[in-house]
Amino acid sequence: MFSHQSLPARVISQVFLLIAVGVLVLPLGMILFVSMQGEGPVNYLRVLEGTPFVRFFVNSAIVSVSTVVLVTLTATMAAFATSVLRPRGAGIAQLLLIAGLALPAIALVVPLFYAVQSLGLLNTYWAVIIPLAAISLPFGVLVASNYIRSLPVEVYEAAKVDGATDRQYFWRVLLPMCRPILAVVVIFTFLSAWNEYLLPLIFIQNTDMQVLTQVPTYFQSQRLVDTPKIFAANVLISLPVVVLYIALQRTFQRGLSAGAIK
Repeated sequence: MFSHQSLPARVISQVFLLIAVGVLVLPLGMILFVSMQGEGPVNYLRVLEGTPFVRFFVNSAIVSVSTVVLVTLTATMAAFATSVLRPRGAGIAQLLLIAGLALPAIALVVPLFYAVQSLGLLNTYWAVIIPLAAISLPFGVLVASNYIRSLPVEVYEAAKVDGATDRQYFWRVLLPMCRPILAVVVIFTFLSAWNEYLLPLIFIQNTDMQVLTQVPTYFQSQRLVDTPKIFAANVLISLPVVVLYIALQRTFQRGLSAGAIK
């Protein structure tokens, strides 16, 4: 990285790199430090034993995995249609997706609530899955479209010459080639769904169906805030995201590079 730079440039680059690492690592260190205050490691046991952590974990897993599957398949199909098949209106669809990215999620809460209510989905997992998928879909389609357009068109033409239908090309050829960008979509969608707080709070009134982001509220009230246990809960909540990133790290990095360079 620094082999073609002069000594002062290498020193400056490394100093800025260390500053960036420090900015990222310092908050994580503070979270771990505060979570160990008071009762120490017992804080984590209090979180696991004093809240419906396991039940909320299952609920979060159901919502997050369902959202990831729905967004990944729908975004890839839409990207294939707009980038390869290119039917009429594909350009307009792309503009609408960009407009969807520009809208803040909070602005969609009220219309989404009425839509979910009219469908009779309140107090169900779908009440959260469908809105989360709708909010995450524009990003997934845009990054998948950019990646698919960077693939050689000869691959599609060769598949058609061999007699493959569009459906066969999508499932047997395109999806395996899209694994790097799919890892990007999976991680960002899972991160968004796993950390969602507002939508489950509004759309699900049944306590047994709440998600992990509600766990820290068990340690705060009007008169008392148990900060170490709140931080311990946040550490436990973040672990699945860390595990997912470690599992998909190499594919994720290839997807980011491929999506940025055409």
